[in-house]
Amino acid sequence: MWLPIFFSPSEGSQAAGRQFLERIRARTKDRDVPISEATVAAHLAAAHEWGAAAPDSFDYLKRIPHPALVVNGSNDVVVPTINSYILQQNLPNAELIRFPDSNHGSHFQFTELFNRYVTDFVDR
Repeated sequence: MWLPIFFSPSEGSQAAGRQFLERIRARTKDRDVPISEATVAAHLAAAHEWGAAAPDSFDYLKRIPHPALVVNGSNDVVVPTINSYILQQNLPNAELIRFPDSNHGSHFQFTELFNRYVTDFVDR
């Protein structure tokens, strides 16, 4: 499930996905409890409701003064990449990072670069 959702179909992205899975599987202690079917259903219901545009939502975003780092893959199949552009354009103090040849797991595909961006963002 992880490879087609988090990583693009390209050979390089799929290889990064396999490395990501190896990192996850390497941890054998203190792992998270598996998610129940009820939790998955609740998440999907909440995401569906959250995804509906609210009246004046862009006006609301424009009133948020806090710095925001928006991160997305170049072809996110979960949260369409265009939504990240829209978010960044409507948050007055937002920066957008769009990683190439990646889907929803771009931060797992470009882990070191992502960590540098986040560290720089938080340190400012």
